[in-house]
Amino acid sequence: MQLGTEPAQSLPSPIYSRHVLIPRINFTYQLPSGHTLLQRQFPLALAYTTTFNSCQGLTLDKVGIDLTRPVFSHGQLYTALSRIRTRYDGMVRMRAGETSTKNVTYHELLL
Repeated sequence: MQLGTEPAQSLPSPIYSRHVLIPRINFTYQLPSGHTLLQRQFPLALAYTTTFNSCQGLTLDKVGIDLTRPVFSHGQLYTALSRIRTRYDGMVRMRAGETSTKNVTYHELLL
């Protein structure tokens, strides 16, 4: 196994104004026939995204919530946070320096 001696792919990030480097990992196998097999992989993990409302009724193993933009509808923050089993299964991303967010509540809708 050889860790990326070549330059890594550079991907633009919509979140940050910098590039994110993803290293390549090269695997070399010597086959019994005398041929060499070269395999190149990028160390990426499969991830899924969903909206607050479409995850209603689900219990998820891990949840990441992006609050860099405010929640825009009644109950969305509660719905997102209530999808996980424990608080250790969730991660909330906020803008630098912020420690809280406004949970939108329409009191005229509450009975």
